[in-house]
Amino acid sequence: MFEIVIFNVGAGQCIFFYPNGQPEYAMLVDCHESDDFSPIDFLLTRNLLYYNGAGHVLSNLTVTNYDHDHFSGLPKIMERVHIDTVRFSKNISSEELKEIKEESTDALEKICYIKNTYIGSAEHHKPPYVVRTYHLEQHEFESDDINTNHLSQMVFVEYANSHICIAGDLEGPAWELILQKQEVLDQLRNTNILVAPHHGRENGYHPDVFKYCSPECIIISDKELMYGTQDMMSQTYSSHIKGGGVVFGNVYRKVLTTRNDGHILITFNRDGSRAYQALSI
Repeated sequence: MFEIVIFNVGAGQCIFFYPNGQPEYAMLVDCHESDDFSPIDFLLTRNLLYYNGAGHVLSNLTVTNYDHDHFSGLPKIMERVHIDTVRFSKNISSEELKEIKEESTDALEKICYIKNTYIGSAEHHKPPYVVRTYHLEQHEFESDDINTNHLSQMVFVEYANSHICIAGDLEGPAWELILQKQEVLDQLRNTNILVAPHHGRENGYHPDVFKYCSPECIIISDKELMYGTQDMMSQTYSSHIKGGGVVFGNVYRKVLTTRNDGHILITFNRDGSRAYQALSI
């Protein structure tokens, strides 16, 4: 059994992957934290991370986008646990990242430190699930202006014939390019669950994605409704769901959102079935 938690961290993203009984292969995809909730505190309190005798270990940290709402919790994570391996895209350097950010923060310093130091082999990291990542390079765009959303890393995770796609903060121009990659199209065709790009906002939506992707559920990780387009996009995404959706809280749902549903727990079973429920913390 394989469990996934999409944490409710407000305007950001943090997703935890846990192969049941194997904390040595726990993984975080993004690590945002909100003002009143820190995912790493929850994971340590629930004893969901591996302890090697010297301290707790997070097997892998994968970051989809180099914006603070995807890595704001990094300082606390590095303070409390050892990160064993990382999956960071190399399409932007630490120097470029610092140049385009308006201010220097502890989180920014920490992510640049990791980018500059976690460069060794991770052949020992062989989890009981498959992770595939895809991203665009800066030279693939006509403009020289760096847009971290366009350089987002798509993450596909597979376990027992179940597949989840986390699309980072990809926007229209980037979708046009990345949908030309056959490997991405192949992965989208297998996707059961799509975590909506750019927190479900209008500029992350691209209808051509659904020429290849027919998910049973779409999940939006975002803060409370502030703009009309947030609510409209839930309806738009619902129109792309295959079948009647999934059972959540004893009703069928096509789109789940952290702003309405809180923390979301998904279980991938070995027989390929999936179960969805709210997680009380």
